[in-house]
Amino acid sequence: MRSAEALERRVLARRKCRALNGVQDVAMAGVAVMLLIVVMIAVAMQQHHSGFPADMAKANHVVSMPGAKREDAIRIVLTRDGAIYLGHTEIRVGELAEQIRLKVQGGSERRAYLMVDQRAKYGDVDAVVDAIRASGIWNVGLLVEQNR
Repeated sequence: MRSAEALERRVLARRKCRALNGVQDVAMAGVAVMLLIVVMIAVAMQQHHSGFPADMAKANHVVSMPGAKREDAIRIVLTRDGAIYLGHTEIRVGELAEQIRLKVQGGSERRAYLMVDQRAKYGDVDAVVDAIRASGIWNVGLLVEQNR
């Protein structure tokens, strides 16, 4: 009798485990889907968001400028509404030359990297380039996106 009861208990225990295995499978599939969504969103935001409201111009033949990624690089952003950013701070055109000189004295490379919104006015770009050259820097790299 005891062996029959023990056998019956084992059979019932196995049936209960099968139900729990199904729940675990569904839970793992849900976790996998959530991780996939998070990774897709993170990659999409990383590719299309540069931190500034500037839609860069696109070009077919681009040259890599690894110096633009340096921490002390002189990165200047010109937005479509004419706002100018040196690094992450907004600045006026009149102050730009002096701030660039200070960065060069602090050890930055004698090259400025200019990121211009494709809808910016030519007059704004000309004023920024004149301010860069007034600071004594003649190497200006234009940052663009690869045309796909």
